[in-house]
Amino acid sequence: MFRLLRLISYPQLKASWGRTALVVCGIATGVSLIVAINVINTSVLGNLQRAIELLAGPAQLEVTLGLGEVGFDETVAEAVRATPDVVTAIPLVRGTIGVGDTATETLQLFGADLVAEEDLQRYSVTSATDRRELLRTMEDPNAILVTESFAAARGLAVGKTLAVSTPTGNHELTIRGLLAPRGLALALGERLAVMDLFAAQRVLGKAGRVDQIDVVLRPDADVPAVAERLRAGLPDVLSVDRPAQRGVAYERVFASFRAMLTGISTLCLIAGVYIIYNTTATGAVQRASVLAVLRCMGGSPSQLFTLLMLEALLLGIVGTLFGYISGIFQGWLLSGMVASSMSVIFKMPFFVEAFALDWTQLAAIGVLGVAASLIASYSASRRVTRLDPLEILRSGARLAGLQTRPQRLLVWWAVAIAVAIAALVAQERYQSIAWGNFSAAVWNASIVIVAVPCTEWGLAFSRRVWQRLFPAEGGVAVASLTTSTTRTGVTVGAIALVLATTIVLTSLSHSFRDSAHGYIERLLDADLIVSAVTNEGGYLETPLPETVADELRRLPGVRAIETVRAVPGQTFRGDRIGLLALSDGFFDASGYPADWYDEGNAQTAAAAIRESRGVNVSNALSDRFGVHVGDTIELDTPTGRLRVPVVGVVPDFISDRGAVILSQRLFTDRWRDPTVTRFNVHLQSDATHADVRQRIEAALGTRYPLKILTLEEVLEYHDAYRRQAFAFTDAVQLLIVIVTVAGILDLLLSAIVERRRELAVWRLMGADDGAVRRSVVLESATVGLLGAILSGAIGWVTAWIWVRFNFRHLLGYYLVFTFPIFAALWYILLAMAATIITGRIASRYATRAPILEGLRLE
Repeated sequence: MFRLLRLISYPQLKASWGRTALVVCGIATGVSLIVAINVINTSVLGNLQRAIELLAGPAQLEVTLGLGEVGFDETVAEAVRATPDVVTAIPLVRGTIGVGDTATETLQLFGADLVAEEDLQRYSVTSATDRRELLRTMEDPNAILVTESFAAARGLAVGKTLAVSTPTGNHELTIRGLLAPRGLALALGERLAVMDLFAAQRVLGKAGRVDQIDVVLRPDADVPAVAERLRAGLPDVLSVDRPAQRGVAYERVFASFRAMLTGISTLCLIAGVYIIYNTTATGAVQRASVLAVLRCMGGSPSQLFTLLMLEALLLGIVGTLFGYISGIFQGWLLSGMVASSMSVIFKMPFFVEAFALDWTQLAAIGVLGVAASLIASYSASRRVTRLDPLEILRSGARLAGLQTRPQRLLVWWAVAIAVAIAALVAQERYQSIAWGNFSAAVWNASIVIVAVPCTEWGLAFSRRVWQRLFPAEGGVAVASLTTSTTRTGVTVGAIALVLATTIVLTSLSHSFRDSAHGYIERLLDADLIVSAVTNEGGYLETPLPETVADELRRLPGVRAIETVRAVPGQTFRGDRIGLLALSDGFFDASGYPADWYDEGNAQTAAAAIRESRGVNVSNALSDRFGVHVGDTIELDTPTGRLRVPVVGVVPDFISDRGAVILSQRLFTDRWRDPTVTRFNVHLQSDATHADVRQRIEAALGTRYPLKILTLEEVLEYHDAYRRQAFAFTDAVQLLIVIVTVAGILDLLLSAIVERRRELAVWRLMGADDGAVRRSVVLESATVGLLGAILSGAIGWVTAWIWVRFNFRHLLGYYLVFTFPIFAALWYILLAMAATIITGRIASRYATRAPILEGLRLE
């Protein structure tokens, strides 16, 4: 077998290097995106885990409320220190601060009770100054440490002042030390700042609260036993775990996003399989004469089949290796874009310090890539080795021998649709992302199956149209495509697949925009919306003191102020959900449409929430956790466990996992958090936006860097972040060009090679080069047009399924379906342009060979 590889396969693969390259590139395209997504997922999560470990230093245990994003009473530290075997307990707070006058540049501020040199070593806090001197200067409430790279970029040095904006207003802080670029500073992209605990609490508006307590134990301490003693002695709402457990918890939070990326990346592998199928089928049939000679010399069909599959195995391995290289490079290019998307979706900052590779998962991807190559090659290899060798030698290889009956394909398509629907039902019943991705994969595969009979019907119609417009060229073009409707149909299906998927991604983005716009217009129905410039994660602004509302109310022209406080880090049943605390004015039933409440009565719910006797939950939370009106929901708060009835189920977009909507008074009372995310300013009838905006800037602008936006400007602000969240999907447009060009170029060049004698005879009869080239361009245009038409129909159905079912399980949002007509037309035009350009390239090849050379072939 290896001798046959050396004497027959290698020379032929080398001679048809273009088709060999397409096979390799087809599998490399599929593998590379899956590898890239895997590298990005592993790197982002690995960096987050590393940051958590570095933040914990040598602490064996952490005390947090949930995932550590909601603060609790700092006096808990005293109870921790009093526990046997505890050496020290170090409280920490963290938050986001803005830098400079505009405050658009941010730092992650950490406040820690660092009282000894050992504490500095524990947290990798190194500086250019002496540690003892550093500890003395840190007693200054305005002292701050920043990284060396940050200081160098801004021309700062020790002793210089730094203007920052915080939740409590603008401050002038003095740089007392420079952090070396390693440890936690490096994990946070060198956007780290450190202050003393008390000073950080002051500027972050977290007086008396901490976000976590690091617990350092004696070397010989029994960690599980100490953890149990702490749990018994602390409030039951607090978690006591090893630092690594928080990383595991975050990994669960991001599982749905990773599943979505994985589902998208499998598209490339499916498209790659069809490219390989086409190229392998064409190559196998064109080599049919050589295989027939081997049959006559004693080779068995099983031996030749093994030879072709061994070729596919080797090409699959080569393609997978190229896919690894390309995927790691793509991961490096796209990691920042995906981290930015995650920041928007999960409303928390992400940094990627370095790549982290999971070799077990990468090995599994390699096996998947090689298996895809074998699966794609199996059908063509099996069928070509079963053809009658004498018939092949008499008449030459014809692709008609590989035709598939449309009736059989329609049966397989019906089976695939049934399996996809069953998986979709399983997703709904079991709340399973895996079933949803499986359903999507089967549905995508079914597109190419149904494309073959659709192509056969489309070619019959095209024949009549082209022959009227281009009598000679049109007839030749359609006749060439009809030679193998299976091969043509697979190319059409691959184009339709990538077009449909791109339409789906755009539909998700547009549906999210329209749904969010409707939600924001209801929630922020005000003349002006005031918030901080600084964002603490994604689009969510850093909170401001609730006393700002009183100052706004006193300004001339202001009729009323309503407040919004959004908290994305609340935990519920071990999951990370959102809280939305609203002032009383939001609970006016007359301000919402009749169908706003999925469950509950608007009047009754509003009265209960205003009196802190109930809460609304989002439809995502209701669906995910089975919580309905009349149930009692339990939430862990800094003041203990809150049990409150659910009085309504409504739409919400604060969190991907669902949200609880409650009154501002209840939130302030139980969470001990007197801050506000946004202030809705309602103007008097005779006041203008410009005048009131100027008054707000004059009264508050010197103390707080504020965003003062109209409703239209807020919608544009959210649109910008929506585009950022979906920016990584723009890379799929490149996939359209790759698949379209690769598939059509192989189809056309293969047809030209097979028809060299026919084209030579046609040219000898008087057809000029222009007519021959037009026929080839018509072939490519026909394939592109059929793929575009199929993608329009399939894309609409697929987009509806994703918006209605898959997306809410992947990212938790309930969307109103919007089909992007203009974007779909743009993608179709993009594919058609790639089609025609490819046809032009192939047409020149068709007329390059001399006529006599074509006549001598047979």
